[in-house]
Amino acid sequence: MIVLDQSGIDGSRIKSKPVIAVTMATSRQGIGVVKELCKTNKYQIRAITRNTMTEKAIELASLKNVEVIKGDLMDQRSLNKAFEGVDGIFGNTTPTKGWKIFRGSIVRSYEIEQGFNLINQVKIAYKKGNLKHFIFSSISKAKDPLKNDPAPGHFTSKWDIEDYIKKMDLRKITTVLRPVSYFENFENKITGNTISKDIFTGIVGRDTKWQTISVEDIGKWVRGILSKPDQYKNKAINIASEELTGDEMAAIMQKLVLSEGIKINYVMIPRIVIKL
Repeated sequence: MIVLDQSGIDGSRIKSKPVIAVTMATSRQGIGVVKELCKTNKYQIRAITRNTMTEKAIELASLKNVEVIKGDLMDQRSLNKAFEGVDGIFGNTTPTKGWKIFRGSIVRSYEIEQGFNLINQVKIAYKKGNLKHFIFSSISKAKDPLKNDPAPGHFTSKWDIEDYIKKMDLRKITTVLRPVSYFENFENKITGNTISKDIFTGIVGRDTKWQTISVEDIGKWVRGILSKPDQYKNKAINIASEELTGDEMAAIMQKLVLSEGIKINYVMIPRIVIKL
């Protein structure tokens, strides 16, 4: 198991494998990316997290070719050290902050600050001459700008970070991945809106198509992109694994409990609840 404080990072040491840094490594996406990359045995993965002693961090540290180090997207100096000597960076940000009354947990400015800190340090790492490829995890975006309006604040914050990548002249080394909703979000425990044997909850109307993807699939995309960097640099890619309506999803669940004689009903979660 390799868990390092930042004093243990030596960007000048001779590397047997390319070093790929993964921010927010203990998040759903981060775990998916780290686990997929470690399977290849082609990379040394630097898993960056705010707390290296959590259960998830310790699990990642037990994987082959993975070192877990302390780093925080709100602390540029920690990112600067964490990116020392890396060949590639997978960058992920979040709008989710501790819940407060009248504000909820989604804070657009919080994600913007993370993103700008991240891009600033990607720029510095690139200027040092080691960094060759940056993959930024954004969010799905319509090709027609008019179809993006109105968009939730946690969508536009990621798109603003994309714009900052362009402003910092990093597009030439960047691949932007734009995943849709995670399958794993169905595991969220929202009071009164948890999936049960007779209710399937979702965020869209029952007849509306809903694109979804697993974090494992996001990891596979990152693995594929890193294997053919020149093919994917300076590109932005929407990615999804499935597209079903709310009723179609409920129908799949219905088949799983058919023998129990239970009727599954689809229920859309009120928008006000999603924003909390």
